[in-house]
Amino acid sequence: KAMTVNWSWVQRKVDNVLDPREGYVLHGEIGGGSKAFLSDQDFIRTYVRAVRYQPIGKMDVLILRGELGVTIADSRKGIPQDFLFRTGGTQSVRGYDFNSLGVKEGDATLGGRYMSTLSAEYVHWFKPQWGVASFVDIGDASDGRSDFDAKLGYGLGARWRSPAGPLAVDVAYGHHDERVRIHFAL
Repeated sequence: KAMTVNWSWVQRKVDNVLDPREGYVLHGEIGGGSKAFLSDQDFIRTYVRAVRYQPIGKMDVLILRGELGVTIADSRKGIPQDFLFRTGGTQSVRGYDFNSLGVKEGDATLGGRYMSTLSAEYVHWFKPQWGVASFVDIGDASDGRSDFDAKLGYGLGARWRSPAGPLAVDVAYGHHDERVRIHFAL
């Protein structure tokens, strides 16, 4: 159990909120709990995410994304899973199942105290409503820095500019698992 205090901050400076082509989004979080205030473990959780949208030519865009998360504690024991990190899947490391990258215990994937991901995506819009994307993602979550083993995913995707924002369908290959997976995002 944990009684926590948390703070989250987001800054958006993009040309279009639903379909950004230029600008950036920054997101930061910090929170934690203490044994002195109804928590099983003393911990501080930090998380940052940055996304950069860079226009290329008249219609194309390069999207760069990075995430870093650290939970400062003696161990992950006694910390709720919501305050640890797993990664994998859409908007993370494509080519792997959602939250499948983390600390392995038997058949389960648990959260770890460290997480990092990087992504580069190039979207070519060949018609105003239709585009194709190529991407490379890499990342992992682990319980120690020495256990960190970045997993690579890459692939191609289709993009459709819907009234609610771009709809993405990606076919990604998880290099470590040697599997192809399909990912959807809006």
